[in-house]
Amino acid sequence: MEKQEFYAQAIADSVGPLEGIRVLEATNYASGPICGMIFSDLGALSVKCEMPGKGDPNRQVPPLIAGGDDLDASTIFDGYNRGKKSITLDFRKPEGQALFRQLAARSDVVIENFTPGTMSAWKLGYEHLSKENPGLVYVSISGFGQFGPLQKKKAFDPVGQAMGGFMSVTGEKGGRPLRTGPVLADDMSGWQAAIGALAALQYRNKTGQGQHVDASMTDAMIYATDMGIMGTANADFDWQRSGNTLGAGAPIDTYLCKDGQWVFIFAPFDAHWVRLCETMGLKGWADDPRLASYQARIENVAAVDEVINQWISKLTVDEAMALLDAAEVVAAPILTFEEIIKHPHYRERESVVELEHPKYGSLTHFGVATKFSRTPARLRHTAPSLGQDNEEIYQLELGLSDSEMDEMRAQKII
Repeated sequence: MEKQEFYAQAIADSVGPLEGIRVLEATNYASGPICGMIFSDLGALSVKCEMPGKGDPNRQVPPLIAGGDDLDASTIFDGYNRGKKSITLDFRKPEGQALFRQLAARSDVVIENFTPGTMSAWKLGYEHLSKENPGLVYVSISGFGQFGPLQKKKAFDPVGQAMGGFMSVTGEKGGRPLRTGPVLADDMSGWQAAIGALAALQYRNKTGQGQHVDASMTDAMIYATDMGIMGTANADFDWQRSGNTLGAGAPIDTYLCKDGQWVFIFAPFDAHWVRLCETMGLKGWADDPRLASYQARIENVAAVDEVINQWISKLTVDEAMALLDAAEVVAAPILTFEEIIKHPHYRERESVVELEHPKYGSLTHFGVATKFSRTPARLRHTAPSLGQDNEEIYQLELGLSDSEMDEMRAQKII
């Protein structure tokens, strides 16, 4: 399929399928902003509340945009908060709480990722805001959820990975537990929160009733542990760290080419193994009793790896991939982010795009992951400066006067 064929029914000025949905964020760091990013990326209007003078702590986290050293320069913040509006608001103060309630009353979704109980202590919990807005979908994201013995335990991404099962199975055989490179506990709890919010919006559309959506890092991680729970509980399975091999099947690993580049080969099934042997010019190996079956290759993984290493070490990554792709062997080069940024496939799919920053010029972003044939979702603008939308939200929408704004600023409420 060609790109223009997929988008044949696309609405020309579409900003995404969630256009018209309004989101209010009381979020910091990663999991909450990631949930809000998904809504914003898909066309919703997201208003992010930040502490006056400081903003989201991620505004200060490197890597910083080249030549930048201010609260707009963090590439992490810009990625998680593109397309949003920013207002400053201290909702620890009664006056700030009153403003937040006004904004929540006109919102479809509220997202917060404070420690459970914090928003309720400020009288901004679901039980408070839903009284004025019964259709409100209120999303809470935390390390361990809104109830349960660990609900108050502090958590950042490594805690979610450590107590959600991922770290116990990530790392080399016999080595120490490792976290994944990206902040997957943050990512996946943000994704699960967004999925839950969309499901709750669908229910609200049918019934008019909102609800409280509770997403946690650990629940999200456990949900993605494949055979971890089922295998351990029901199959006497003891999942150990095994590097790249998945602990079952061979070949499943990375192999080094002569130019220093790596290729991952996944050919544990018999038909795949036969094609790989033919590609390597070793057709007889496919019939070798030591390697002819799935189980035999597991038992003789060292022999499998040795023959592949001998073959691939004589080839560059491009030469190896040309042969493997031609034979339809499941394999891939290990791409760096620099290579991904330049790759024509990701460019055509707009997985990597440019946005113009008002201060720093053209910035390269990761694009919207899911493609919509009728309502394409597109990144609209880079992350906002701290409080840049105060006047629009507080004065044009809520009707605050200039003198009221000045008073709020003087008291550091906004």
